Amino acid sequence: RIDYSILEQHADSYRKIRNTFRYLLGNLNDDFKKIDLAKLDLSQLPELERYMLHRIYVLNENFKNYFKSYDFHNLYKELLNFCTVDLSAFYFDIRKDALYCDSKDTVRRKSCIIVLNIILESLTKWFAPILSFTAEEVYTLINKDKKSIHLEEFIQFPQSFKNIKLNEKWIELKNIRDVCNISIEAKRASKEIGSSLEANLTIKLSEKLTQLTKDIDFSELCITSVAKVEKTESEDIEATTIKAKGNKCPICWKINIGECERHPS
Repeated sequence: RIDYSILEQHADSYRKIRNTFRYLLGNLNDDFKKIDLAKLDLSQLPELERYMLHRIYVLNENFKNYFKSYDFHNLYKELLNFCTVDLSAFYFDIRKDALYCDSKDTVRRKSCIIVLNIILESLTKWFAPILSFTAEEVYTLINKDKKSIHLEEFIQFPQSFKNIKLNEKWIELKNIRDVCNISIEAKRASKEIGSSLEANLTIKLSEKLTQLTKDIDFSELCITSVAKVEKTESEDIEATTIKAKGNKCPICWKINIGECERHPS
């Protein structure tokens, strides 16, 4: 079956995939560096980057299963979901602050660039059997001395990328983030705030979740100016949003009482 609505749906999906590649190439400034995965010291990477490497490892295992069974439809759906949910709506959204506002020599930004290089190479090879011309187009931009993406081998990710315990923690963190986003969006809908960076967030968590998330910066995770955690007896996650007060930093756009610590004038 085919009609204009089906074609438009696939065209929209293709735009999302192509925009993912554009985002990666733009932030890497078309300067792709192949990462030696065996020599990558995971202990030096922030937790978010280690979680994304776990997601890449899991997706690669699924890719191999789909590819062996010629199940390209479900393979395409999983890759599209990774681009739109895991990358665009989550990782890219959180890390754009570090990419645009941190200095080039910070650990957070350098770690993000390493992961972006890994993601770009992975996506290019994963999409090669499905979007052959797009994958070839990207490949010629990042490997000017090579002939074709279709002569390359798929990546073998080290077992060390797999981290079930970290994955379970970030499932909880994503649930908390979703609750916080609902609270923030309610204030945006009522015109009390504009962007989420105008929000001051208070999150109420149980003892268990408080301990689980004690090392997490929720202002970074939820993209707000301020975020604090309060312990509660309830098992439910509660989030309250008010408009942040203070001065807006012209670089990172976060609202601070006094001078911005990251970008002092």
